[in-house]
Amino acid sequence: MSDTVIKVDGVSKKYCRSLKHTMLYGVADLSKSFLGLDQQTERLRDGEFWAVNDVSFEVKQGESLGLIGLNGSGKSTLLKMLNGIMMPDKGMIEISGRVGALIEVGAGFHPMLTGRENIYINGAILGMSKKEIGNKFDEIVDFAGIEDFIDSPVKHYSSGMYVRLGFAIAAHAELDILLVDEVLAVGDADFQLKCLTKIEGFRRRGKNVVIVSHDVLVINKLCSKVVLLDHGTVVCDSNTSETVGKYFDISAEKAASKTYKDIGDVPDIYNQISKKIYFTSVKLCDDSGKETEIFNVGQTIFVKASLTKDVKIENAVFGGIIYSEDGIYLGGFNSLSMNGSLSSCEKSCNIEYKISSNLLKGVYFLTLAIHDETGKIVYDYHDRRYRFIVKADVNSLPYSGYFKIPCTCQYESVQRLAK
Repeated sequence: MSDTVIKVDGVSKKYCRSLKHTMLYGVADLSKSFLGLDQQTERLRDGEFWAVNDVSFEVKQGESLGLIGLNGSGKSTLLKMLNGIMMPDKGMIEISGRVGALIEVGAGFHPMLTGRENIYINGAILGMSKKEIGNKFDEIVDFAGIEDFIDSPVKHYSSGMYVRLGFAIAAHAELDILLVDEVLAVGDADFQLKCLTKIEGFRRRGKNVVIVSHDVLVINKLCSKVVLLDHGTVVCDSNTSETVGKYFDISAEKAASKTYKDIGDVPDIYNQISKKIYFTSVKLCDDSGKETEIFNVGQTIFVKASLTKDVKIENAVFGGIIYSEDGIYLGGFNSLSMNGSLSSCEKSCNIEYKISSNLLKGVYFLTLAIHDETGKIVYDYHDRRYRFIVKADVNSLPYSGYFKIPCTCQYESVQRLAK
């Protein structure tokens, strides 16, 4: 018996760029289907393009697959075909086992029904019996964290509540294959941790997960193999590290093709990347040396990087920038302002940066770079490649914002004199 649970063979899907042509072709295709005529799906008509083009791969029992690529590469379209939401125009998809999907926020929910009613409806769609849903109902509600709103119509739910409820239902169904799109990005840090833990447990039980994400940290953590798509075609289908590396190469190439006419004399760093010095590995660790992406408020973050030099270069500078989850620049650091440049670096060397941050609870992204002392020549640049989560512990005060600002308060009592 074959251990292949997902087989995608030569699959293609075409879209139309204009609404007018979409409606016209739709009517024509329906008419041909009604009359039993040949659809001729293998040719492109005026205004059409291949969103997914001749894609093939297999997923074995127990494997977790990541689908990555730049925006418009065909990831979500492929995931929808795996879920049966749409059919391919060419090729074949074979899936063995019960499938559940989290593809769009609120997909499958009836807005006028309550959260309680939608749990039973969505659970039934995923193949759960009424008794099974009833037995797991409290767990689902607790996981979603919507106890106070369970009997409210879901049309009043926020996007985050939609995602939490949808994931909670799918996570408690007895699925063989779980399809997950970028919807988890809507949840907060605590919910993302719960989801990652749940998916990890799903994998350990020998189930299969297919994840579409731009979050390389999630891909590295959860996926045993990765397929990279670019303009609908497979660029790389290999192990996680090799495919993710190719993804960043494509990202840098695309960024290098842009021009920035509105920023005056500020150089486009992507056009300067030379790779004469480059990162070979980067790890985020806690103070015990354990690699992790989760830190407590006030905990020191150790950035451990390995570098390789292809040629002799004097005075290279290593630095980084921290961004919030919504892309706000929070601050940067570099070796020039601390210990000078890397003049002693030979063929390869290791660097450790100790970040004593005052970051508050949230999700953050770290950019790392190697450049010359002027900052105009960039040797390597990992733009927001490293995500980490800061969580509050039981002793944390309820601060708001991004940073805990140290301050003291003094006051003196003034006694008013009686008239």
